[in-house]
Amino acid sequence: MKILLIFTLFLISVGGGESERVTGYSGGGVLIKCTYEKKYTSNKKYFCKGSSPNCADHIKTGVKNEWINRGRFSLFDGTRAAEFWVLIRELTVEDSGLYQCGVDINWLVDVYTPVDLNVHEDLSYEKSISVTGHVGGSVNISCKYPQSHSTDPKFLCRRVDTADCSYKTSVKESKRWINEGKLYLHDDGKQIFTVSINSLTEGDSGEYWCGAESDWTSDHGYKVYITQINLRVTEQEPPATISSPTSISTGNFSLKTNSSKEFPVSFVITVVSVILVLFLTGLFILTVRKRLRPQDFLVAARAVLNLRKETLGSAPKEQSEQGSIPGAECVMEPPWWGDSPEGELAKHAAHGIWVE
Repeated sequence: MKILLIFTLFLISVGGGESERVTGYSGGGVLIKCTYEKKYTSNKKYFCKGSSPNCADHIKTGVKNEWINRGRFSLFDGTRAAEFWVLIRELTVEDSGLYQCGVDINWLVDVYTPVDLNVHEDLSYEKSISVTGHVGGSVNISCKYPQSHSTDPKFLCRRVDTADCSYKTSVKESKRWINEGKLYLHDDGKQIFTVSINSLTEGDSGEYWCGAESDWTSDHGYKVYITQINLRVTEQEPPATISSPTSISTGNFSLKTNSSKEFPVSFVITVVSVILVLFLTGLFILTVRKRLRPQDFLVAARAVLNLRKETLGSAPKEQSEQGSIPGAECVMEPPWWGDSPEGELAKHAAHGIWVE
């Protein structure tokens, strides 16, 4: 009779039989599902490392239907589904080994479900990605996943607290995008999972994870969190600025060296147009002055001189002594008259000096 009792207790201790195989990746995390019988709903649950019944507890709790955290380990006992979940964060290769999902049984041997965890160090993908977006805009997030998860559904979840990483939909290998609210998800089947988030708000900022479901709907399924995404959403970018390299002052308006001010495009166009008009006007005046030769002015001067002779006859004595006609001093002399004979004649004609 004693032998039969010992054998029965042994069967209870091994519980689930074959160990559940779980694969994780360094820097990421795993969410392990542990099922139990409904009659153990009120019992404490725990997760330990090693062989039963002498494994060392990592976390143990009697709290129901809420996450309990202890270091890198978290546990959620969902009484409605008669299963508890264990989350391990920040995985390292040293975390690999045999674990036990345990149900604490008073006065009897506990019920165990073995879990064989294997953590890989995979350098072919990024462990963490930082993404920046602007309010009203969109961002595209691409995550690489291991080939072993090619047929598993992929997801992007948002971590809202220490343990809970929620999402509404997942996507398998597909040639089309799957829409869920502001999210568009796509798995190209070539180890690239892409998510587009549209109509961004500042409230979208936070920590996200790209992951995969491995037989999650079964009694011993698990989820693997592969790449962390840190999303930061900021206000829209400010308008472009124009930097003035020199100092310009006009009245009360001043631009200082290397200052950065915002100018409307219409203002810039107006300033450029005014400068262009002034340049063309100066060019036109310069061209006209170059075409007006001294000989042309000399002909005009001779005509004026002859007209004076015909009109006034001989010059009055006082005028001859003075050598000019009153008012002639107002005539402006062009600089090209100089001391040449033509220039002297032009001067006499302009000032009304009689030339015999």
